[in-house]
Amino acid sequence: MEKLDKIEKESNFIFPLIYKNFYKKCEISTPKGFVGTDLFNEYKELNIWALELINEDETDNFLTDTDFVFMMHQGYMFWYFNANGEEDPYVWFYEEGMKFPKNIGSLNYFLANYPKK
Repeated sequence: MEKLDKIEKESNFIFPLIYKNFYKKCEISTPKGFVGTDLFNEYKELNIWALELINEDETDNFLTDTDFVFMMHQGYMFWYFNANGEEDPYVWFYEEGMKFPKNIGSLNYFLANYPKK
C-alpha cells in the first residue's frame, strides 16, 4: 500500500479502501478473471494510454483530474473511477468507438462481478 500512499501524495487521487484492497491482492497474484488485462499495479501509464485512445477516437476528453484508470484491455477498452475519496465510486467503461463512457455500477459491485475466465 506504500506505493498507493505515495501516488496519493503526489497526485489528485484519493483511493477508496475497496481499491486499495484490490491493489494489494493483485500485488500478490492477479485474480483469475483479470489475467490478460493491464492493471495499474504493473502499468502506471494507464491514464496516459486512455487519453491516447480518446484522442485517436476524436472523442471529447471526458476524464477529469481525479478520474483514475485502473485497468485496460488490449489498448481499446478501459475502466476507471473517480478517485476523489468516495467510499464506493462508480466504475465507468469506455471502448474504442464509443462517444461516451458507460456507468457499470459501483467499484465493489464491479470487482465482485467482473467476468471470471
